Amino acid sequence: MSGSFTLVPQPRSTEVGQGSFTLAEDLAIAGPKEWAAVVRRLLAPGTGLDLPGRDDGALRLHRDESLPDEGYRLEVTGDGIDVHAGDHRGLNWAVQTLRQLLPAAVYRPAPVGAQWQVPAVTITDAPRFAWRGVMLDVGRHFMPLADLYSFVDLLATHKYNVLHLHLSEDQGWRMESKSHPRLHEVGSTRHQTRRPGAEDGDGTPHGGYYTQDQLRSVVAYAAQRGLEVVPELDFPGHVRAVLAAYPELSNNPGEGHTVADTFGIFDEVLNLSDEAMEFVFSVFTELLDVFPSRYIHAGGDEAPRTEWLASRAAAELAERRGLPDASHLQNWFTRQVRDWLAERGRILVGWDEINDEGHLDGAVTMAWRGAGYGVEAARAGGEVVMVPTSHLYLDYYQSNDPDEPYSIGGHLPVEKVYAFDPLEGVPPEHRGKILGTQANVWTEYIPTMRRAQYHLFPRACAHAEVAWSDPAGRTWDEFTPRLTGHLERLDAVGVDYRPLGGPQPWQRGGTGAFERPAAHQGDADG
Repeated sequence: MSGSFTLVPQPRSTEVGQGSFTLAEDLAIAGPKEWAAVVRRLLAPGTGLDLPGRDDGALRLHRDESLPDEGYRLEVTGDGIDVHAGDHRGLNWAVQTLRQLLPAAVYRPAPVGAQWQVPAVTITDAPRFAWRGVMLDVGRHFMPLADLYSFVDLLATHKYNVLHLHLSEDQGWRMESKSHPRLHEVGSTRHQTRRPGAEDGDGTPHGGYYTQDQLRSVVAYAAQRGLEVVPELDFPGHVRAVLAAYPELSNNPGEGHTVADTFGIFDEVLNLSDEAMEFVFSVFTELLDVFPSRYIHAGGDEAPRTEWLASRAAAELAERRGLPDASHLQNWFTRQVRDWLAERGRILVGWDEINDEGHLDGAVTMAWRGAGYGVEAARAGGEVVMVPTSHLYLDYYQSNDPDEPYSIGGHLPVEKVYAFDPLEGVPPEHRGKILGTQANVWTEYIPTMRRAQYHLFPRACAHAEVAWSDPAGRTWDEFTPRLTGHLERLDAVGVDYRPLGGPQPWQRGGTGAFERPAAHQGDADG
């Protein structure tokens, strides 16, 4: 049970005690120095308390390796607070729960005079899934570095442990490359942004990239907060920005490639020559140096065979590599990258197209076209992260209200996100292959972090509970009041979320350049 507490995501077990504990001005922390720093980071700004380290401190931290990965036990009595955790992540999640037992003002970056009283309670908790992620596409629209830090903080608040960073797209390359500098010098900027189907664009250049040291800082910042950053460079499709910088990697190098100024699926793919493979391994070498993640996302989605099948050079390349024809080049390519990563102790993650020519052993499948692709991969013995468009593409419309801001399409209300079960349809003997689940935020129609917040929340609150909490006993009717109370915390942080009753006046779209197309009206469900 959750008592009267507004806890999101819902813990495994909550036992309400008698009385409460007040965070006094002289409250001190007893426990390992590095753990005390985590507590201080999360509690000191909003409360204004110094929280010094002291052996007799009433906020006591205990390392308990008998607890499961990321698990914790939080005990509050009239005599103090005891936090038990087996690892750094478990400690982070315990303190995030402790914050939720305090007034929402604790989420502010400076104190505002609230009374810091914690009800007596014992909470025992651990996550349902090991992979609880959100993907942010910074390729279609670049998000400034400061936005990434605040984004990590919001994910940590909801006990997410993976930030999947989509770093390359037709519309922009976002990571500094020292081996191929034209990637960020040329490929990071498009001359304008044009709505699909429109003749004219906005006439305004858009771009940006992160230096390698900036990305290292994001990785370290996320790790402190319990998150791993999983990077993605998308190959062999979605490479218009790459070909603008290095046209010799194209199947048609004389065409004068440019960074795409509109959105969609383009025919351009890497030519997969020996030179192209050297390029790919070179930039992945840089990626591995920046990102220590065990998992490396190599894309693999939406790569048309059109250019390869029309290319004599591609046909000869396929023959030389012992393939039936050029349509098999992508499968060959993905296997090369998988093996190259494995030799370096990393695991390839790819969109579910990596299995279109047969299951790709030794890789993690992100099932996006439908949960069924994940079920098939699990049956074949592969590990899976469930990310289906039907429930977890948070760039979709949140309602059928014509005042919703112009989006990519679809219809995905928060109730439908909450109803998702990553294990539905997975045979019991294969459920251990489902690593977890992830919500995706593609940014074709999300040009700023403010709009990203609108699309994410409160849907990400619902998904966070799907990823963390046991489904037994959870219902939408039970969740709604907890979610309503939780939104007060997002108000304290200043998140521009979508209210449950509909968009705020400034969040509405539907006119001018952002008019919702006729095809997006009605009960489209994406």
